Amino acid sequence: MNLLGAKQEIVLKKINRFGVITSTQLIEFLEGEVSHVTVYNTRKKLTSLGFIGEEKIGYQLILYMKPSGVEYLGSELTAFTKINFSMLKHQLIMNDCIVAFKKLAKKKGVDFSFLTERELRSSYLTQNFSKEQRRNTTLLKKVPDRIPDFVLFEGENKVACEVELTQKSSKRYERKFDRYKDEILNGEYSMVRYLCDDEQIQKTVEMYASSSGLDQSMFQRELIRRLIDIAEK
Repeated sequence: MNLLGAKQEIVLKKINRFGVITSTQLIEFLEGEVSHVTVYNTRKKLTSLGFIGEEKIGYQLILYMKPSGVEYLGSELTAFTKINFSMLKHQLIMNDCIVAFKKLAKKKGVDFSFLTERELRSSYLTQNFSKEQRRNTTLLKKVPDRIPDFVLFEGENKVACEVELTQKSSKRYERKFDRYKDEILNGEYSMVRYLCDDEQIQKTVEMYASSSGLDQSMFQRELIRRLIDIAEK
């Protein structure tokens, strides 16, 4: 039984890709595909059906998937039950960065496609975790260090992107850049791009990328605020 029309299903599928997204970000991602009026009306319907949840935080309306919404879509993405508030800022800034790259691609007149952290995580779990391991919280906590925050497809290039809001330990950077170097040399990614919250973090990631042997063809970095500013102009 189809409870949703075609446009309404597009809206639900987009929310499902991210797991958590603001209503403003959702409208920006669906620009040219679904009108903001349709998004607004669909949002209310999805909430009443129990497919998504809503949470007002400050001026932002946060939308998040519920297990029944994932099930309705027959999605292979993992069931999503609640917002992880400790990770919320990071998730929403990741979304802002993807929106910025979408706007830049539109300005250049080039195709735009990407994979979200939620999609990458689900794929990683399917390939590497048994059902029993999926219940192991210690193992699950290590997954974010083994996948990018999101991936962009830019022409022939597959770019792993990391949103860096806080400085990590030297051991963590060393492990991460060694892994990225292997993945780039093996053809998994063309390069890794770090999107940094401030200049100090940017200098730190540059240093560890260089010491791990990543040259300019393998490593790029950008300040988040500069990326968003350029996209807005």
